[in-house]
Amino acid sequence: MSPKAVAVVHRHAMVAEGIAAALGRYPELVLVGATNSLQALEGPAGKADAVVLDRYLTGAQLAARRLRRRGVQVVLLDGDESDEGTRVSVDAPVATLAAALVPGVLVPGPGQGRLTARERQVLSLVARGLAAKQVARQLSISPKTVERHKTRIFAKLRVPNQAAAVRAAMDRELGRSDTWISSNS
Repeated sequence: MSPKAVAVVHRHAMVAEGIAAALGRYPELVLVGATNSLQALEGPAGKADAVVLDRYLTGAQLAARRLRRRGVQVVLLDGDESDEGTRVSVDAPVATLAAALVPGVLVPGPGQGRLTARERQVLSLVARGLAAKQVARQLSISPKTVERHKTRIFAKLRVPNQAAAVRAAMDRELGRSDTWISSNS
């Protein structure tokens, strides 16, 4: 498998460069640009297979739609439920972002793979179709905490998004009586 070309666009140039440097540790990824300007996507960064995009950057939503139409994978940093596609919290480890860019290739770090009881609760509620705000209310936690749990779940299951997490959990547990996606979580 050839490396995936990735560009990072964040409203803060230093953050974009830091994310790019951290992603540079993964041989599956080749960084083609790190900037705080969407115009950079017209230059060499425009040849990227994937773009990590700060959702708070002015014009980010429109740029994400255009990139997706061109077949470019877009990962939104701190995206919310209203955003299409893959979302990763800036509070997540870089491995989570790398796994979102190249699902199934990167090996999770130590301690990853098993969901905590709270993560199982969150995944169970998400699997029932509840939005982050509804999950937060049900578990008496903040919606931001729900998003952090979801990000960790994605990393542990090595999937890029919520639908894939539910599918992976169901595939993993199909046929087991002690399934952790159950109504008695």
